[in-house]
Amino acid sequence: MSDPEQFVAKFADFWENPSPERLTEILHDDVVLTQPLAAPMRGLAAAQDEFRRIWRWLPDLRADVDRWCGEVDLVFVEFRLHASVGKKIVEWPNVDRFFLRDGKAATRMNYFDPLAVLRAMPPSPIGWRRWWVSGAARPWRSGHGIGDYPYQPKALW
Repeated sequence: MSDPEQFVAKFADFWENPSPERLTEILHDDVVLTQPLAAPMRGLAAAQDEFRRIWRWLPDLRADVDRWCGEVDLVFVEFRLHASVGKKIVEWPNVDRFFLRDGKAATRMNYFDPLAVLRAMPPSPIGWRRWWVSGAARPWRSGHGIGDYPYQPKALW
């Protein structure tokens, strides 16, 4: 099995039973994660903090991998996240672009349409309150700096 193939298998396994502690299985200590609706996360501790906030808001958040492609140190994973929001299950497509180092993610850029999630928010104040209290609603609170990526992959073209 190639490094990208092994990484995607670990990624899919992680999302079957995700937890902040399990992020160490797929992320480097100096990882940089970027995604919509959140401040960039620099380092494993920052990623664990942010995912704790997200799982406080969406405790049953899981993902199903649809397809992937990659070579050497670059991997794209297309997957669907799904979670209960209010009384309904919401699902939205995502694409992650990973640069790998030694079989783990050194950087990750996530692409998804945040309106799919925000449109599903319950119209009642209770649903919005859960989002706000989780901390996921306030990405500017993270306090994690934005800077150059710690890992610069080689050019592919």
